[in-house]
Amino acid sequence: MTIQKAIDLLQLLRHTCEKADGRTGEAIDVAIDVMRKSVVKSDFDSIVKAVSRETGVTEEEMCNRGRPREYVDARAIVSWLAYHYANKTLSHIGCRLGRTHSAIMHYNDMVDSWLDEPRRNLKGARITTKLIRELEDDNETGERSTY
Repeated sequence: MTIQKAIDLLQLLRHTCEKADGRTGEAIDVAIDVMRKSVVKSDFDSIVKAVSRETGVTEEEMCNRGRPREYVDARAIVSWLAYHYANKTLSHIGCRLGRTHSAIMHYNDMVDSWLDEPRRNLKGARITTKLIRELEDDNETGERSTY
């Protein structure tokens, strides 16, 4: 179970307790705050470095206007990971990658389709899955990888 799922369950429990007696919810609030502080979120630069390491595409190549498949796939992986693991907005990710928020939405949809059906882009799905595991391992151990 990821920390975020545990936080969600605690919030549900708090809501239930508040209906019952109104006091137990305070202890659960403290537990939620402690768990939130323990969540290690990845920053955008770490994600870019990790994707660059795995794909061989530099940050400069990700941000330029080129459309070779390798660049597009690397941008898509960065945008999906930054959105889901660094809590960055579509606009922020787009600004960093030199794209519009709608392009970032499209990239995120692309990666979702790879994860749902890896045969669409086996290499992209494999790289994304590997990086997801690394990020989740970092979150569970409370450490940040040095990409």
